[in-house]
Amino acid sequence: MRVTTMDRYEPPPGRAVEFVPSPAARHAAAGSPAVPVPPSVNQRFHLATAEHTPAGAGHWLACAFDLPPGPVDLDALRAAFEAWGRRHETLRSGFRGKGTEPERYVVAASAYELVARDAGTYPSGGAVREWLTRRLGATCRPLSWPSYLFAVVVRPGGGTVFCGFDHCNADAYSLAVAVREIREGYAEAKAAGAGSGAGALTGAISTGLGSPPATGSFVDYCAEEAEQASAARSVDAGDPRVRGWAEFFAGCGGTTPAFPLPLGVPPGARAPQGTDTRPLLGADAADAFEARCRAAGGSGFTGVLTAVALAARRLGGGDVLRLCTPLHTRYEARWTHAVGWFTTVAPLTLDLTGVRGIEDGVPAARDAFRAARTLAEVPFAQVLPVLGGAGGAFRRTRDDVFMVSYIDYRRLPGSEHHRAANAHHISSVTTADDAQFWFSRTHEGLFLRSRFPAVPAAATVVGGFADAVGRTLAGHRS
Repeated sequence: MRVTTMDRYEPPPGRAVEFVPSPAARHAAAGSPAVPVPPSVNQRFHLATAEHTPAGAGHWLACAFDLPPGPVDLDALRAAFEAWGRRHETLRSGFRGKGTEPERYVVAASAYELVARDAGTYPSGGAVREWLTRRLGATCRPLSWPSYLFAVVVRPGGGTVFCGFDHCNADAYSLAVAVREIREGYAEAKAAGAGSGAGALTGAISTGLGSPPATGSFVDYCAEEAEQASAARSVDAGDPRVRGWAEFFAGCGGTTPAFPLPLGVPPGARAPQGTDTRPLLGADAADAFEARCRAAGGSGFTGVLTAVALAARRLGGGDVLRLCTPLHTRYEARWTHAVGWFTTVAPLTLDLTGVRGIEDGVPAARDAFRAARTLAEVPFAQVLPVLGGAGGAFRRTRDDVFMVSYIDYRRLPGSEHHRAANAHHISSVTTADDAQFWFSRTHEGLFLRSRFPAVPAAATVVGGFADAVGRTLAGHRS
């Protein structure tokens, strides 16, 4: 799956069709009673951010993929989307009210019904991109329902599906789930649809056509997270993990980590988002790099961390690099095929004093990552009150956090079909006040997406940094 942003994505032209809740489904949503499940930690932060900047660009993520060649069966696709929404409870869940603790409600699966709606014909990829950007921005909002967009662009001989989600509903892993399950659901519905109506198609899928694997509900996950957080409130400043967080923030100057090179944006200021996307290693070179890292006692990810730290040091960032890295929380089998926001953040400190190259640095990166995972057992939301909140040992000086993410799409469900399906992970374009980096490993190689403030200094620095990372991965010393 190729990782990009909407301003870099080139969709095909054609006729757009959306799949939206029927009037009856919207009525059911409006009348759905509250359920006593609070937002997850991630959702709570996301809701607060959205309330703080209600007119700002939404933080959504989307997937796009091609249907098999041939005429698009809109009834079958509608049925596949409908069955998929019934399968994943978070897609039937919404929030209403204001503040960080809004009321959650869930639309019953039996009331979830979609209808197709023509959205116009667009003669160019740029026109489709403008339409998608507008619709995703309007639809993918945390207090909307649905807070996602299901659509297809139909063209002669085929079609491209788009699924966009407010971050409350999905993470990167969820996009891979969407590509696999909707493609399979569409194929099954199309095969079952000869001579049957749309209702029969949905019935065929929802009664087990294709026997999709069992999955848990992200709403249940949120409930369990809240219970665990309540049970863990006894954590105090003497806990070694809390001390580790405190030492991490102290090393960052009492705040969250920042990119170690100057970006030209002072604390408290934001700029439009800049983006850089590039291939770093081809498939064979990525395999060889990973083999080098494993021989040194690490992994592809710890090798990438080492390359990031070495590149930053070569550009003047110093021997010690502090950053945050996202971790998935799909530790149980029931979450393997679930749609939701199953991530946490780990604080990582990597000291490369005396390290000369990848092989030297991988053991240190491995140990740093293990230490970071241990600290992440106590989430930041639980640590902050212990550290005294904004008026204590920690203060927030920027909205963004210097972050390095790594995802190996080869390990996700259905990845063997991503290339044939032209699958893409597409992110929204917002604003930025720090630099963030997403490394993605696919069957085609290793890729990097960088997000940074779109000011000349940041563009130059981040471009030079990405160049240095690429050279380091390829085995060059400078």
